[in-house]
Amino acid sequence: MTILPMILLLLMATITYADTSLTFTNKKDNVAMKMQIAGNKMRATSVGDNSSYMIYDAANTTFTMVDTKDKSYFVMDKEAIASLSDIGAMMDKMLEKQLADMPAEQREMMRGMMANMIKSQISKEMPKPEYSLTGKTKSYNGFDCRVVKKKLKRKKSEFCVTEYSAIGMSQDEYRVIESFQGVMSHMAKQFGADKSMDFSELGDFIPVNYNQAGEQGTLSEVNHNTIDSSLFVLPSDYKRQEMPF
Repeated sequence: MTILPMILLLLMATITYADTSLTFTNKKDNVAMKMQIAGNKMRATSVGDNSSYMIYDAANTTFTMVDTKDKSYFVMDKEAIASLSDIGAMMDKMLEKQLADMPAEQREMMRGMMANMIKSQISKEMPKPEYSLTGKTKSYNGFDCRVVKKKLKRKKSEFCVTEYSAIGMSQDEYRVIESFQGVMSHMAKQFGADKSMDFSELGDFIPVNYNQAGEQGTLSEVNHNTIDSSLFVLPSDYKRQEMPF
């Protein structure tokens, strides 16, 4: 083998895609969700009026939720996520902040009233969902996939998934999504509103189609063009807000 073909083979073997953008559309061919992954970060936008989006930083397990209408954002860091496992401690912390400026003689009375109000709004912790491969296969927009059923109590959802490498995604990019899915699954379990998609027990899968909780989307485009890094930077005129309960 001559030098030139050898060099070309080595280059082909080491080429990796820099970034990945996944676009999901609904039954009306409108964009339902867009995920953009670059480095250790992912930006997810549930479309509609495109008034909000989320940035997930896998390096430090941090969610930043952005509201473009109000030009505001709030951050949920690793400490805040961990605190979700102890609802009691989280409630105490929130109550202390709310009651800090109240006279001492009123504080205890209000503490009890507010605690009961908060408890009534908190959903009970959900059991872990069950995911299973059905053995069936489908194809959407040229993407072949395997059908997965998700069962959570009496609720059932259906997905069609493919291995991340089949859409040209690198392992590092997939690890960002895997980290995100794991955290979302934990949060959904804690607060009893499960719209998570965690296929880690079945394999290294990416959804090609999802139909869950009244939401439906199909992978319509995979793009590996370089993503503008400014998409992961908060606008300078946006104000940070306290994390809503």
